[in-house]
Amino acid sequence: MLIIGSLIYLLFSLAVGFLSIGFAWHPEKAFFYLEKHLRLFYQLTFLWPFRLQLGLIGVLFILLCFKFLERIFVDPRRERILVLESPQGDISITLPAIEDMLKRVLRGRREISDVKPKVIPTKKTVEILIRCNLVEEINLQEFQRGIQEELSERLKLLLGEDKDITVRIEIGKMISQELKKKKTETLEEPQIPFRNY
Repeated sequence: MLIIGSLIYLLFSLAVGFLSIGFAWHPEKAFFYLEKHLRLFYQLTFLWPFRLQLGLIGVLFILLCFKFLERIFVDPRRERILVLESPQGDISITLPAIEDMLKRVLRGRREISDVKPKVIPTKKTVEILIRCNLVEEINLQEFQRGIQEELSERLKLLLGEDKDITVRIEIGKMISQELKKKKTETLEEPQIPFRNY
């Protein structure tokens, strides 16, 4: 729906832009072409297929308008909350809280230098996208299996067994140990101004 809305908005903007430029450049020719097309449009309105298409386009525009209004007025925080239902009551947990917990878990692994988890909830599943950099060259399949098992266990303890959890991993860089040591040394020893005086 968003792609269709963006496409219609783009085409409408282009049409209005070209019409404005045409009216500014040659008003007589622009009015002539506009009058010619309006006359054709008036003749086509008596044909049923054209009227049906026009009505459907109008309905589509109204639906897209409602969709954009919903995006503007609906609280964006609602989408960043995962609601767990139980017989005793509902529990809400924010997605940034889950992402922070995942970040703490993954930072404890020696193979990972930088990690950015993202939680994408749906009705039945919770998808975890892990973007990370690796410190050393390792067997990626074993690394993936270990992370998926560990995160699935933790999240099933946290969210319950009824949610299916899928873990996707995107590796951005593989940094060598020497480069990581140089980075940590420069971070640990800040230069003090005027220390030699």
